[in-house]
Amino acid sequence: MAPSNRILSAYLGIMPRTPEAAVLRLLVELAVQYVGGDEGSLVVPDAAKNRLVFAMTTGESEKILIGQRVPLGKGLTGLAAVTREVQIGAPTFKDIKQRKRAGSTDGQPTAVIAAPMLIRDEMVGVITAVSFDPRKRFTAADASLYAKVASVAAVIVDQHRRLRDLENLQQARRPLKPIGHQSRGEAEIIDCVARLVRQRPRNLRDIRSLLGAVDSLCGRSAP
Repeated sequence: MAPSNRILSAYLGIMPRTPEAAVLRLLVELAVQYVGGDEGSLVVPDAAKNRLVFAMTTGESEKILIGQRVPLGKGLTGLAAVTREVQIGAPTFKDIKQRKRAGSTDGQPTAVIAAPMLIRDEMVGVITAVSFDPRKRFTAADASLYAKVASVAAVIVDQHRRLRDLENLQQARRPLKPIGHQSRGEAEIIDCVARLVRQRPRNLRDIRSLLGAVDSLCGRSAP
């Protein structure tokens, strides 16, 4: 398994050679191409260590960048993660190792754009683009585009989580086989809950609250 695949799997639960992984890579590649960047990356949060980790990179630096870390709040990428706003400008964090390039002493990019991926109140990643051309400057229009790309990437991660939760629910109910009237009733209730979750994924919180209320009521009513 490639390093990028291991990191995506560990932090976002997205396995290699899946449609989700392919779509995320395509989004990064197309966005970089559209704004005229040289390379682009997807970095993911490691909340336990208060940092971001390079999980996916397009271009020639992938083998070097994957697994490197940026402290939250450092550089434009770390700042985008903390402020939850798109950041553009010259790089301010110089501790990332880059591939050496002709005519460059340190291999560092000269322009950076970073857009946070948000699922409601949660930051699940940052999409970036960099340029090594000293004349290149990313614009407000580029920032607007990257905000939209980051939103789409966040939807991919969110939908993956919802499908995973649904699969876990379905697996949890498989051992229950109706053998009598009571068991058949239990299976019908589980089927009903699974159908509600599948048809109304946006109402998971309401469904959970309703089931909790029913559980409390049954507990008080028990002899």
